[in-house]
Amino acid sequence: MIEAKSPLIGQGSEPCPVRHWARAAPERIAIHGNEPLSYRQLDARLNALCRQLGSAGLSKGDRLTAVVRGALADVLIAWACVRSGIVFCPLNPAFPLPRQAELAAQLGVAAFWSAGEVPDGPWQPLRLDVEAELAAREEPWPLDPAQLGNMILTSGSSGTPKAVVHRLANHLASARGSASLIPLDGDCGWLLSLPLFHVGGYAILFRVFLAGASLVLDDRGQPLKERLECQPVTHLSLVPTQLWRLLAQGFDPARTRLRELLLGGAAIPEPLVSRLRAMGLTPKVSYGLSEMGSQVCTGLPTGAGVVGKPLPGREVCIRQGEICVRGATLFAGYFKAGQLARPLDEAGWFHTRDKGHFTPAGELVVEGRLDNLFISGGENIQPETIEQRLVDHGAVAQALVVPIPSDEWGQRPAAFIDWHGEPVPHDELAAWIRAALPGFMVPDRWLPWPDLGGNLKPSRTKLAMLAAST
Repeated sequence: MIEAKSPLIGQGSEPCPVRHWARAAPERIAIHGNEPLSYRQLDARLNALCRQLGSAGLSKGDRLTAVVRGALADVLIAWACVRSGIVFCPLNPAFPLPRQAELAAQLGVAAFWSAGEVPDGPWQPLRLDVEAELAAREEPWPLDPAQLGNMILTSGSSGTPKAVVHRLANHLASARGSASLIPLDGDCGWLLSLPLFHVGGYAILFRVFLAGASLVLDDRGQPLKERLECQPVTHLSLVPTQLWRLLAQGFDPARTRLRELLLGGAAIPEPLVSRLRAMGLTPKVSYGLSEMGSQVCTGLPTGAGVVGKPLPGREVCIRQGEICVRGATLFAGYFKAGQLARPLDEAGWFHTRDKGHFTPAGELVVEGRLDNLFISGGENIQPETIEQRLVDHGAVAQALVVPIPSDEWGQRPAAFIDWHGEPVPHDELAAWIRAALPGFMVPDRWLPWPDLGGNLKPSRTKLAMLAAST
């Protein structure tokens, strides 16, 4: 093998954690997949990829689109971009080729990589050998925390994709703050259960590699329950729907190495939490957003909407009922037409458009999106409030409430219900809601959960249109 030289560490730089662990614990497993990859092997593959990217004419600051989910090649290319200072622009492989081309053009990328077909466009199609290795010298590989690291597309509430840009420092601060409450070490393995085109999946790489832990690739060829029983997974991030499915498969934490389960992305059902606690595993809940590099708050599920206290490196305040955030994890801005726009107020706060408040103990309570609020007969209805009450019913796996037109009231709520057991009469659900919420929050219409095509996060806009046409 050829030796790959490393640049020298300079002022303001910090060493690449993969290189650090390749020197400190070279045979420790860095990535669990079909064949385990040690930190020494991972470092050598990254060296080879960095040289290939340089040979292709790419340099620091260039943008590279990669069609990724979470395969080994995807992880290697993502971290090779970190090392090379190339801006990683991941795309969802579910997008058809014309959409991939459209988004790559929007991001103004210099190069395009895909394990499949690369669309035509004004970019260089890359062919990379992800199995090649180059041995490294002993010196650390410096990273510049100020460098732009990625552009991750998020639809937000508008449905129009925004390219959220982070600096490397944002992800480093995010991972270190997360570790203060969810510790990781060399004996831990975090399952890459979220895709790399989502900030939640990308953030896992930084948490794992900073800690010298193992990244467990998400091989969906067998049920998750079986993988948890035979793979070294100690840390797992899921949305409630995934957890209901896991329990339906007969999941028992005692038959796994699981230490930490992080829930987020939807209302957390109280029956789900109680069932897990009875099995000896208390999950943690979190609140996060792309603009803050994933996690903002994390804590124990102590009540409806309670998501814990802000993690180190994050600040949270409430302005006129709206959750506002800032701190070391705050993004560099939105990329649009070659420029970065960072919409902050005069005090540097980013307004999330999420409604919330603090408990007397200082924990954040997320009530829902301000954009989702609607008025029915003069009464404000926050649909997430109804959804939380519905998922606290033992028969409801997930619920989503949308407004439908009403000649008499202007708008009325309609509820899509996904059952995880035997369905119950709608009258029972209506009584369940009335026991805790005002009568005007009882939905006028009950609808079956639609086929979302594998998406775990449904579009409220599309479901509102479906409800109105039903």
